[in-house]
Amino acid sequence: MTFSHPPRIILIVFLLLSNTVAASSATETRMTLADCIATAVRENRTIKNAYLDRIVQKYDLRVAEDKFTPKLLLTPSIQASGGSDPTPTTAVTGLSGTVTEQFPTGAAITLGAKHDITSTENVRTGRSYGWNVSLTQPFLKGAGFEVNTASVISARRNEQSNILSLKSTLMDTLTSVVTAYRSYIQAIKSLEINRQSLIRSRELIEINKELIAAGRMAAIESVQSEADVAGKEFSLLSSENAVDAARLALTKAIDIDKNSRIIPVEETGIPPVPYTLEEGKKLAFENRPDYLSSLLGYENAKLDLVIARNSTLWDLSLTGGYGNSYTRDGVPGSDSSAGAWNAGLTLSVPLGDLSIRQGLLASEIAMKKLEHDMARQREDIEIEVQDALRSAEMNLRQIRLATLSRSLTEQKVEIETDKLKAGRSTNFQLVSFQNDLVNARNSELDAIITYLNALTALDRTLGITLDRWGVSLAERK
Repeated sequence: MTFSHPPRIILIVFLLLSNTVAASSATETRMTLADCIATAVRENRTIKNAYLDRIVQKYDLRVAEDKFTPKLLLTPSIQASGGSDPTPTTAVTGLSGTVTEQFPTGAAITLGAKHDITSTENVRTGRSYGWNVSLTQPFLKGAGFEVNTASVISARRNEQSNILSLKSTLMDTLTSVVTAYRSYIQAIKSLEINRQSLIRSRELIEINKELIAAGRMAAIESVQSEADVAGKEFSLLSSENAVDAARLALTKAIDIDKNSRIIPVEETGIPPVPYTLEEGKKLAFENRPDYLSSLLGYENAKLDLVIARNSTLWDLSLTGGYGNSYTRDGVPGSDSSAGAWNAGLTLSVPLGDLSIRQGLLASEIAMKKLEHDMARQREDIEIEVQDALRSAEMNLRQIRLATLSRSLTEQKVEIETDKLKAGRSTNFQLVSFQNDLVNARNSELDAIITYLNALTALDRTLGITLDRWGVSLAERK
């Protein structure tokens, strides 16, 4: 009995010293929750990749908005031919270019030009050059501003959706950082609760020794206290392991060196639930990335329907053009030049082709399905907001009850300790009350952390996580 404690005490001291040596090898950094969030925004690789995706996405928008900018294509060429004597060697050097431009009305203009130079031995250099311009303007199928600017408008909405996707990634990452930070604080405070509990258990053994020496307690009754100390030592070791596991989880969430030693700063105060149900629903519909993305998708579906309807029209187009050319062969006096124009209307009337309405039918069905999905999403969001608010309010009430329970349990332990010293209680009863106190303090701690996390989950449900922590979506270079 006398030698049962030293081995455990030595083991605990050894582990504490080992942790101290390991911690001393890394720099300890005091970080608030806001500091951890700022570090995650700067260092987290998931966020970095999301910003890298934005480079491609912004270029995609630039390409789409370049639709009505003139496009130039240059084609230089050189070619040589010849044979055995007396066939002369001939070289042809040429340059051609084409400029095309589309207009929001559906019109397309093409301007082309070319210049060829032919060089042959002992023959005058030949030249050939000219230019032409052509115009096509549809009046039914493919005509109109709405149809031809649809791809640009859709690309701009996709860009807004991409920004919302970035916002969602940031919100998810920061939410995980917040919960990991609080779990770390919870593990540290739980360790302190267990450490204080072990101290009280050892103090109880000293009281038992005094009572046994005074003949007021049987020696066998101290077994209960010694068993309790052994259990508290085991719990302390488990708590120390939980602290390091929570620290690693936090460094992983932030995405920093796993050996970083963070000293967290406990949040002060317990804020009330900040919103009513109506305020929460209004915020959710104004800020949630998934809902706003659905609205953008619905608007794009309307554009797709416009294009699908337009594609069922007859094709009536105005075509016209003008061209001019000049040619000078190797033979003197063979120079020639000519100019010509053309204009006309072309009508294409498809008959008996069922595939013409295929795209329109698909777009109409897609619109109806989206309307159903949007209605269901609104209902789901209202339920999620109501549930998040209810959970937060319930957790807040649990804090009050847990605090009251802890306060009463502390008084109960103090009273029972005095009763034991006076010989009016049992060792078993006091040990049980002390264990109740550990449970009450951990329950209060759990209730506080659960409530704060419920507020964080509420922010995520409402789509205001970034606003809550002052994080902007500024583009990175």
